[in-house]
Order: sequence, then structure tokens, then C-alpha cells
Amino acid sequence: MSLRTQAASGRRAFPGSWTLRGAPPAASARILPASWPRGWRVAAGLTAVAAGAAVIAGAFMPWVEVFAGLMQIPGVRGRNGQIMAAAGAVIAGAGLYQLVRGGQGARWLAGLAGFAAAGFSGYLLIQLARSMRVLGGDSMVIARGGPGLYVAATGSLAAFATLFFPPSSQATLRRDAQRPILAWAADRESSGIRRGLQLALGVIWLLDAALQYQPSMFTRAFPAMMLAPSATGEPAFVSGPVLMTSRLIASQVVQMNAVFATIQLALAAGLLCRATVRAALAGTIAWSLSVWWFGEGLGGIFGGTANPLTGAPGAAVLYAFAAVLVWPAGQRHAAASTAGTSVADSSVLGRWARPAWLVLWGAMAYLILHAPAGSTSLTAPGGTQATVVTIGFAAAFVFAAAGVFLPATTRPALLIAAAAALVVWVAGEDFGGILTGSATDPNTGPLLILLAAAFWPFARAAPAAAPGLPADSQPHEQAAPVPPVLKTAPAPDARSRATDTR
Repeated sequence: MSLRTQAASGRRAFPGSWTLRGAPPAASARILPASWPRGWRVAAGLTAVAAGAAVIAGAFMPWVEVFAGLMQIPGVRGRNGQIMAAAGAVIAGAGLYQLVRGGQGARWLAGLAGFAAAGFSGYLLIQLARSMRVLGGDSMVIARGGPGLYVAATGSLAAFATLFFPPSSQATLRRDAQRPILAWAADRESSGIRRGLQLALGVIWLLDAALQYQPSMFTRAFPAMMLAPSATGEPAFVSGPVLMTSRLIASQVVQMNAVFATIQLALAAGLLCRATVRAALAGTIAWSLSVWWFGEGLGGIFGGTANPLTGAPGAAVLYAFAAVLVWPAGQRHAAASTAGTSVADSSVLGRWARPAWLVLWGAMAYLILHAPAGSTSLTAPGGTQATVVTIGFAAAFVFAAAGVFLPATTRPALLIAAAAALVVWVAGEDFGGILTGSATDPNTGPLLILLAAAFWPFARAAPAAAPGLPADSQPHEQAAPVPPVLKTAPAPDARSRATDTR
């Protein structure tokens, strides 16, 4: 065979060399540059960096212009502008980390920081509009709003939008050439405990929607008696958005409550259907955090009266935490389910799941120790009973918080957490008041139990059977060797016996 024939057939022309057509894929892949990441990792990282830069730029731009623009007041001159600049720095830093190292942690940090900055900038825009109505009519001032706060709000929304990008582990920018959005929204991989927890969260959302459709929710009692009290005793950044939301709902209570109930029903349906699980979980995070701030006043944790026996730190934030834990696990986290870990450990939080659990239950222990003694029916009698109840629950919360860090105490800690949550739901929260006609959600009890189930360790997989043997016939201990003198010779077969008789 000639050299030309060998090159055409893709075979080796001589030892140690390959023709162009016959080069193996691995060899050709080695000559391609791989210094720059590709796919949605780049898109999410660059978007976060640009969004953070926009937030920082907006903080340094004028927020207010007075004397017909002769004097411009930048946002960083005040505390609110400095907070926005710090949020922009966090978003940009998370974006850079996403570009360099990748991973889901940086994506979540940028998205959640963008959500917080967007909510804060929206609140500041409302306050700015009110101030302009007062100062704009003064001929000596002639104040008007500057572009800075609008630029910062736009950057915050862009950072929050990165949470809805497809997974960064995807190789190209196109998941499905025909239906990329539908492919992202679905969850076809989750099974077992993770899928069961997703369904449980969907059932809780279904109960939440049913409570929101109650007749009393379509009256002015809903904003006046259930939302506005959340602002009592809270600082301005908490009470302001709550009171604003209450007034907004009171103006169109029927329409607004119908929208709220329908959103919750849609989230429930999305979790129960595999084709929309991921989209429903993303919606759960966004909606729950919004409700936690604008409806629950951040659970009252800044007012000094929050008590875990009555629902602190708020059911809404637990919805968001649960949604993060049961988020579909990528291929990188799928192997964790066979290593004796849990759904939470194999979630997008990874090693940060247990510290988040520690913060939750540690905060509950702190809140119950600092709550007013007579704020619940369990501690209303006061005296020794109130002290015993408070110390007992605080000790249970502390053990539940710290016990998950040791393998020997993980299961007992989770059992105590679930038992404490059940007692709180029954005795402290009165089953969330779901039979009173005025409850907006089942409260924190069921969600705390669901979170405990997410941290329950998987059973370790049984050792694989030896080749050629069924799994149940695998010996547990290695058999002792048989001395050669005790071994018997194999019995002759029929052919050998026939040969001997001839």
C-alpha cells in the first residue's frame, strides 16, 4: 500500500505518526486552546460582573438634583448609597469567581444579592418619589430625581436574572435547539427522596393556596389585620415596605389577593409536574423572599418580639430554603446520594447546607431566649413553667443545630428537630390556625419537618457482588484457606471412567 493510499484510508503512514484523517479525537482535542470557559458559565459570570458594575456606578451617580441640576447629590454620600455600592461589589466579585472557578455557589450569591439589592432599590425609588412630590413644588429647591438609582435598580435586576440561567455545567449556550426554555424548566432526573420532598413542598403550597382563597382574604381585613401588624416595632427598612404593601393591597384587595392565591396555586402545580419543577422552584425562591420582606416583615427578627413558638423566623423564608435544598442536583452532586449523605448535602449548597441549618436553628434558639415571656400560650402562665419551656426548647434547638456536624449525632439531632417542630406546630402555632378562616399559611411546623427530612442521611449502598455471583450470595467474611493436605482430588468424570474400563 502506498503512502497516499494509507493517508486516504486514515491508517498510520509510519510508526509514531498519524495522517490528518486518521488522527484520534483525543490527539486533535489536545491542540485546541482551553484557557477560556465556555457556555452559560461565561454568560452568568459576565452578566453578574456587568450588573455589579452597574450597581456601583449607579451608587456614585446623582440620585437627586436640586436647583435645576446645578447641584447633584450622589448616592454614596448617604448610607443607602453605600449599601448599594457594597452590594454591587459583592455581585461583581461573585461574577468574577464564577468566571474563574465556576460552581453554583457564586451563581447563587450573585443572584440573591441582586434580589436583595433590587428590593432595596425599589423601596428607595418609592421613597424618592414621595420626597420629590414634596420638594418639587418648592420654587427655591426645584428638586428632581437623578439617574443613579434607576441604573442601580437595573443592575440589581440583571444580577437576579442570572439565577434563571441554565446550569453552568452545560457545554454550550444551547441546551435544546428547539425548546431550550422548556428543557430548563423541567426536572427529569430527580427521584427517590429528592423527588418526594419536591412533591411534599408542592402539597404545602397547595394548602397555602387554598388558605389564600378563603373569603376573608378578599376583604380589607387581610391587609389591615394580617399584613400591617408585621410592621409594628420594626425599623424603617422593614416597616416601610410592609406598610406600603398593605396600602397597595387595600386599594385593590380583591384583585390583588386573587393574583396572590393564583401564584401560589401555580407554584404548587409546577412542583407536582416534572415538566415545570425547576421553574416552580425558582418561582418559590423569588416569591417567598418577597413575601418574607414585604408581607412578614422579615419574620419580626429585628423587632425584638419574634418567637419561634409563634412562627419566627417566618414561614416564607423556610419555603425558599427548602426550594434551594430540593433543587435538581447536577451530575457533580448526583454521586453524593450513594455516599451516606443527604439530599441537602447533594444540593446546590453542597458543604454550606449544614452551616445554613446551623444558622436557622441557632437563630431560633436565640429568638426564644429573648422573646417576651407571655407571648405564647405555652409560656403565658409565667414563672417556673415559662422558664422550663423556654430553656427546654432552646436546648433542643441548640442540639438540633449542632448535632448535624457529627455522624453519630446526626440522626438523633434530626429526630429532635422534627419532634420540636411538631410540638411547636401543635401547641404553639395551633396547627397554623388553618381552621380559623384567617390563616394565610400552615406556618413553620410542616416546613421545619420537611427540612429535617432533607438532611436525613441516605442508607449506604451494599457492597457490590463478585463477578458471577448473585448479590445475596456474597460472603460477609473471607473463608479461611484450606490446608493442601485436606484437599480432596476431584472426582473423575464419566469420560475418564469409561477410558479406564477399556
